[in-house]
Amino acid sequence: MSIRLIVVVLGLVIVATFGCGSRPSYEFDELDLSPNQDELREFSLGHYAIPIPVSQAFGDDGKVTHTQIEFAFDLYGLVSPEFEPQIEDIWQRHQGKVRDRVIRICRNASWEDLQDPELATLKSRLIDAVQDQLGPKAVRRLVVSEIKRTEI
Repeated sequence: MSIRLIVVVLGLVIVATFGCGSRPSYEFDELDLSPNQDELREFSLGHYAIPIPVSQAFGDDGKVTHTQIEFAFDLYGLVSPEFEPQIEDIWQRHQGKVRDRVIRICRNASWEDLQDPELATLKSRLIDAVQDQLGPKAVRRLVVSEIKRTEI
């Protein structure tokens, strides 16, 4: 009986040390395969100058003022190197839809979203719209630059 106990204990030690041999699958393993930010290329998605109606409440009386601002910016997509040769063709086919969606998203954005220095919420909505049209593997991220907010 003591030999049997020694074999069982030795077997448990071996299994505990080396495991069952199957490698655990982690959800983020595929992130190692995504291209480095330095490898991504910029692709111009156009210049936008969008008039946006803005309503703001001021003071204790709740007086609401209505104005318009022009929200102007340049939009760039960061493209994977393997999609760089194809992105021009994809852009030519879907340019109108992408531009319409970008304009609609900006016009429907709240004043707070437009005032956010990082434009986090707006960028999130824009990347979803662009990826819906151009493909999630083609455009990895967006860069919004030369932002100007001018009251008209």
